[in-house]
Amino acid sequence: MPEDNKIQLSDLLKDPDLERLSLELRTPNFFNVLGSTRSELKHSNFLAWLMSPNESHNLNTIFIKWFLRDVFSEKKAKGLNEFELDATNLHNIKVHREWRDIDILIEHEDFVVVIENKVDAAESEEQLKKYSDIVEKEFPGEAIKKVFVFLTVDGIDPRKESDANKYISIDYSQIKSLIEILLSVYKESLPQRVQYYIEDYLLILNRYIMNDTNDSVIKLAHHLYKNHKLAIDFIFDVKPDKFAGFREIIENKIVDEGYVLQTCNKYYARFLTKSLSEVIPKTGIAGWKGNESFLFEIVYQEKYLSLKFVISPGNEKNRQILSDIIKSLPESTNCKGKKWLTYYSNPIKARLEDPDDDKSEVNKLIEGLLRSNKKLMYKVEDEIINRKEEFE
Repeated sequence: MPEDNKIQLSDLLKDPDLERLSLELRTPNFFNVLGSTRSELKHSNFLAWLMSPNESHNLNTIFIKWFLRDVFSEKKAKGLNEFELDATNLHNIKVHREWRDIDILIEHEDFVVVIENKVDAAESEEQLKKYSDIVEKEFPGEAIKKVFVFLTVDGIDPRKESDANKYISIDYSQIKSLIEILLSVYKESLPQRVQYYIEDYLLILNRYIMNDTNDSVIKLAHHLYKNHKLAIDFIFDVKPDKFAGFREIIENKIVDEGYVLQTCNKYYARFLTKSLSEVIPKTGIAGWKGNESFLFEIVYQEKYLSLKFVISPGNEKNRQILSDIIKSLPESTNCKGKKWLTYYSNPIKARLEDPDDDKSEVNKLIEGLLRSNKKLMYKVEDEIINRKEEFE
């Protein structure tokens, strides 16, 4: 280990804030104990529990009523009115988990609400259409109103325009607000154990889902990172985990397919075609280490892979040119993100468990992802090269 790294790690180890952070993170939390901080399954289970009027939380219809008010206030909730909920009997509502693979289905004699919940996983091809088709078939006619909700961390719209026109996009900040209202108004009437569960869940939302900068632990972590950035970056870079093995496999396969690697890290393999690597302007700021303004990006997580076309923050003229090019593709979608612009993504299901056992399978997945998008990537190459003189 270089001497500079030893000094930086020594300074970090001697910082009392590191011990404070460690103590804070060791504070017992029900969801941390279960390893459920970012598990879609566990989040869906807990939300379904809160929504069910007859569960052990003693909330009756309180949470489901507040949630439905948010949903029914949207234009896409046709035929439903938030102002009529107080006069609606919600006690016989049934809340189903994983009904026909749907994360949460709220069933009432007058309406059905479908909730597709996404925390880390990407939206699967035709997934939302499949669910809406199932519900339209199982609850036919106009007598029962159908409402479709796409719940995500950032409140993004579904990838396909037809799904976006049908699904109401809700983000976890709305869930957080409902839980804060619940605790502020009804805390004293809750059983103590239920109160602790809900407080633990709110902490998880703030800390791990919303990354709330007002959270004391996040503030402390930011302070430590600011004072020991080099040491913490070094620890992160050398941290042993299975994705280090997957990173090598994926990056090697990208090179084997004839592409040029750019700024990469764990979970993100970024690259360009050879010709694009010579013309893409390096005008990105506060982003990739290579300051690239645009990259093809493969995101790899335990349960999915996704190829994205991403424009970084930076020179606004260059961002606009690149946005115009990607938006002109027939396959483009509504922009996801404000800082990092993504107009195209192609997610596929995967299960990345052991890089040694799964090497052949991962190679096949990456090869398939690259080859199925090859024409599109080279179309982007042609368009960018045609307009390269316009870049600043």
